Amino acid sequence: MVPDSIIIVNALALFILIALFLATFFLLRRKVSIQVIPLLVGIAFFIIFSLVLEQGLHSIVLQPNAQGQITLMNTHPLFYILYGIFAAGIFEELARFIAFKLLKQGYANFGTSLAYGLGHGGIEMLIIGGGSLLGNLVISILLRNPNGQLAQELSPSIIQALQNTSAGEIFYVVIERFPVLLVQICLSVLVWVAVNKTKQLWLFPLSITIHALIDLPGAMVQVGFLSNYVVLYGSLYLMTAGLIFFTMRILKNNELYPLKKGLP
Repeated sequence: MVPDSIIIVNALALFILIALFLATFFLLRRKVSIQVIPLLVGIAFFIIFSLVLEQGLHSIVLQPNAQGQITLMNTHPLFYILYGIFAAGIFEELARFIAFKLLKQGYANFGTSLAYGLGHGGIEMLIIGGGSLLGNLVISILLRNPNGQLAQELSPSIIQALQNTSAGEIFYVVIERFPVLLVQICLSVLVWVAVNKTKQLWLFPLSITIHALIDLPGAMVQVGFLSNYVVLYGSLYLMTAGLIFFTMRILKNNELYPLKKGLP
């Protein structure tokens, strides 16, 4: 049986994650009057490009076995890292570029970049972060009955992993996913500027590179090149702060002023 404390922490972390998404939505809606259509486009394009197209390419290139193990990760870890970070960067930034081209006709205002970024990053946060927390929460609750069908059918390793999970490890999801949401919004702003402002197309390939660099520490953890979570999350927060600063400079250079109504 999973301890009650773990169930409570899982539920709390899930609540915080949803609250952060909603707080960001209402803040942007109040300050910038973001529209729903670009937000929905962000959700749809993340699902199409990241969860369908990118994952389809992964199944061809990485060829995971039935247990999800990837031979390339062990045989050629450097290639695995480079492939993984640039595949994510190319697919997601291309999704933004195409989306903003399509939205340019009826939704060309600056708020579109924030709405799309919130949709793109928000659904990622809820599916990846919230999905794992919700799954663990449901399984933990069902395992309260040690003689139930789930307890009998579920792998002992999964049950043991849930039982041995600490509260801090559960909150890693929140610690990781919120700065990633901010990264997704900033990258959306950069690509929007690339599409809608003259002589700013260079920001599109730069956004791919930035995306890849931010994904690098996580990819290094996957292959065992990095195991220190202080370094992992410290680098994530530092790069997020740097990206926010850079994005604000780009907005200033293009005479765009976020979080004020009446934006061009």
